[in-house]
Amino acid sequence: MLIFWMPTSFEKGGFLEDDNGFFLPRNALLEALESAVVFYYIKKDKALENLVKKYLMSKPKLKEISKEVKKRVFKKYPVLEGIEIPEKMYLDKDKISNELVKVFDLEKKEFVKSFRMDVFKGVLEDVKVKSSNMEKIKNACKAYARALAEYEHKALKGTEFEDLITEIQNSIANEWEIPIRVGHWTNTPYKGDLLFFWRVKEVRDYLLKHLHIDIRPKDVLYLPRTNEFLGWGEIKEEE
Repeated sequence: MLIFWMPTSFEKGGFLEDDNGFFLPRNALLEALESAVVFYYIKKDKALENLVKKYLMSKPKLKEISKEVKKRVFKKYPVLEGIEIPEKMYLDKDKISNELVKVFDLEKKEFVKSFRMDVFKGVLEDVKVKSSNMEKIKNACKAYARALAEYEHKALKGTEFEDLITEIQNSIANEWEIPIRVGHWTNTPYKGDLLFFWRVKEVRDYLLKHLHIDIRPKDVLYLPRTNEFLGWGEIKEEE
């Protein structure tokens, strides 16, 4: 079962659609799990961290960074190999709404722009996620979600959103079985694929100087009507 506790989106242009209705593609969920697994195993394995760090500081091609980092992690830890996720996860059209989305800049601590986008909030009861490595995936998702929320909490401390991010942190720690962050929830390149290295100033500064990219999460997307950040949800395993 897949539960989106906060609204999720696919992309600015809306959700994909076929004759059976609107849906999230398999890749939307898989990419969220990949970000979590990459973060978890780089943090856990010092040799792997050094391998990826060496790659990132060798003037890599911009378009290949995310793919190449994942390749190095999954070669050593193929925990997502064979995972079963539906190719299309259909959404109840009555739970899709077109919302005003505001972009909150984490450095400036203010809204910098806004746009409208289709979002979905609800439960996908028929979505089954199965893997022989489910316990490892759960550990990775927990660690990644905690780190992502912690980073955002530090950036949002003292703002009107501090209570909201604290509530999310409590849900990650005490309620959500396998926490996930899915869809278009930030304008930051690579979303969370390089989360571990957001904390490594040496790598961050190198990429900024040589590739002119800042891999830190520079903003989060917010729905003012419901006072929610985008993308937070959980996977619940079958009992």
